Amino acid sequence: MNNAFAKNGLGLAAMVSVALGTGWAVRHFHRPGQLDVLSAQAMDMSAMRPPTGAAPVSLAPVRLGSLQDTVTYTGTIIAFNEQDISPRITGTLLALPVYPGDSVRAGQVVARLDTAEVGAKTDQAIEQARVAQAGADVAGLTHRLHHQAALDQASAQVGAAVQGVADARAEAQAAAGGVADARAAAQAAQAGADYWKTEIAREKQLADAGAASRQEYQSELSQAQAASASIAAGRAKVQQAQAMARAGDAKVQGARRQADAARAGLRLAQADVAISAGQTAQAQAGAAAARAAVREASVVQGYARLVAPQDGVVTARPVAPGTLVQAGTPVLRVAEIDRVRVQAHVAAADLAGIHAGSPVQVTPQGGAKPFAARVTSVFPAADSQTRTAVVEAVVPNPGHRLLPGASVTVRIARSGAIQGLLVPASSVVSQGGASYVWTAAGGGAAGAAQVYECRTCHMHYSAGQAKKNGYRDPMDGGRLVPVPGSAPSGGAALTAREVAVSAGASDGVWTEVKADSLGAGTRVVTHGQAGLTDGARVAAVAWGTDGPTALPTATAANQGMKLYKCEKCGMTYSEADARRDHFIDPMDGGRLLPTEGR
Repeated sequence: MNNAFAKNGLGLAAMVSVALGTGWAVRHFHRPGQLDVLSAQAMDMSAMRPPTGAAPVSLAPVRLGSLQDTVTYTGTIIAFNEQDISPRITGTLLALPVYPGDSVRAGQVVARLDTAEVGAKTDQAIEQARVAQAGADVAGLTHRLHHQAALDQASAQVGAAVQGVADARAEAQAAAGGVADARAAAQAAQAGADYWKTEIAREKQLADAGAASRQEYQSELSQAQAASASIAAGRAKVQQAQAMARAGDAKVQGARRQADAARAGLRLAQADVAISAGQTAQAQAGAAAARAAVREASVVQGYARLVAPQDGVVTARPVAPGTLVQAGTPVLRVAEIDRVRVQAHVAAADLAGIHAGSPVQVTPQGGAKPFAARVTSVFPAADSQTRTAVVEAVVPNPGHRLLPGASVTVRIARSGAIQGLLVPASSVVSQGGASYVWTAAGGGAAGAAQVYECRTCHMHYSAGQAKKNGYRDPMDGGRLVPVPGSAPSGGAALTAREVAVSAGASDGVWTEVKADSLGAGTRVVTHGQAGLTDGARVAAVAWGTDGPTALPTATAANQGMKLYKCEKCGMTYSEADARRDHFIDPMDGGRLLPTEGR
C-alpha cells in the first residue's frame, strides 16, 4: 500500500515538473507573432491577407503618330499543289520504293502493280486482232474477185441486150419501110390495070370499027393482061413485107425481154456487190475494233506502272506493298512544296483595302524569324457560315522549312495610314466586347519600357521584338533605333487606373485608340495586367519574353505609402486594411501602429 502511494506520488511530481518546464520554455522561447497549437487551430484563415506591395508591370508611353492599317490572323501553310497517286486498275501492289520525305520527279515510277492478268488480256486481244484481220482480208478478196466480176459480167450483158434491142428496132423499121414500098407498087399496078382496062375497051371498039388494026388491039390486050398480073404480084409483095415487119416487131420484143432480164441480173449483181461490200466493211471494222482492243490492253497494262505527275515530295504512304488495291485507291500523296500557299481566313469586314500586292508579314511558329511576302490573291467569295474570305500569299519555301498544315501568324497591311493616338498593342485588353488599357500615374517618368523605331517607315517595336528581328524592320528591312526617353529605370510604385478605350486599327505592335482621358506621354501597362484592380499599386520593371527580368524592391514598392505594423508579430498592413480591422491584427490581436513605408 505504501509502495503504491509512493509510486503515485512520484508520477504526480514528474507530471508537475514537466508542466512547469513546458510553461517556462514557452514563455522563454516564444517569438512575437508565433502561435501555439490551440491558437493556430482557432485562427480565422479568412482574415489572412498578403502583405502590402506593388505588382510588377512594364510600361510604355502613349504617342501621337501614323499607323499602317493592318489586320492580324492565324494562317495555315498549304502545299502549292498536292495530288494523290492512285491506280486506274485493280491489282496487287508489288513495289512502292518511295517513302514520305523522298523527293520525286515528274514521270518517275513510284509504284508497280502485278501485271499477270492484264498481260494475259493483252495477249488475248492481240490474237483476236489477228483473226479479225484475216477475216477482213478474205472478205475483201471475195468482194473483189467474185462479186465485182459478176457485176462486171452483168453490166456487159445489159449492154449487149440494149444493143440487140437497137438492132431489132432498126430491122423492124426497115421492114415497115418495105411494107410501104410494096403497097405503093401494088397501088401503081392497080392503077396500070385500071388504065389498060379502059384502054382495051376503047381499042376494041376501034378495032371492031376498023379504026385500029387487030395487031394493035392484041398488043394492047397483052399489056392489059400483064398489068392485071402485076396487081397480084404487088399484093403478094405487100403481104411478104407485112410478114417481115411483124417478124421485126417480134424480134424487138424479144430483144427487150433479153434487155430486161440483163438489167435484172445487173441489179442482182449490184445487190450482191453491196452485200459483199457491207460484209467487207464489217469485217474491217471488226479488225479495227480488235486493233483498238490491243491498244487499250496495252494502255491498261501500262497502268500497272504508277508515275509521279509532278515534281514534289512524298507526304503520305497509306498502303504497303502486297496490298490488293482497288482502282482509285490512293497509294501515295505528292506535294509541291518548293512554293507554298499561306492562307488566312479574313473576316469580310476586314477585307477593305486588301488586294493583290498588299504587304504581308508571316511569322512561323516556334520562334522562327518573320519574313515578308505579298498577297497574291483574294478569293472573290466569302464563306456563308463564317463570313470570312481566303487571302492567299504564295511564297518560296527554300529548304522546305514551312511544312504544309503548320500554323503561322499573318499580318496583312491594308491601304492607307491612320493618324491618331497610338498605344502598344499588348496594352489593349479586350473582354466582353469592350476594350480598355491600364494607366500608371505617379513616381515621375520611371518605368517606361524601351521602344524602338524604324528609320524607314517609323513603325515602333518593343525591345524584345527589335532584338528578335536583329534590330531590322521585318517588313521593309529598315534599321530599328531606340526612342529617346523610353528606357526603363527606377521601380517607384505607381497607381494603376483602368481606362476604357475604343480600339481601332492595329499593326500588331501599335494600336490606334480613342479615349478622352489619354494623351501623348501617358504611361500604359504593356505587360502584367492580369489581376490588376483599379487603384492597385504597380512598379515598373524591365520585361523579357518569359516575364519580368527583376521584381521591385520592397523599398520602391512601398515608397510614400502609409503602412501599419503589428506590435506583436511585425506584419505590415495598408491603411485601408488597418482601418477595416479597427487597427487590431486579425491574426493575433496585436495593435496595428503607423509606420512609413520605406
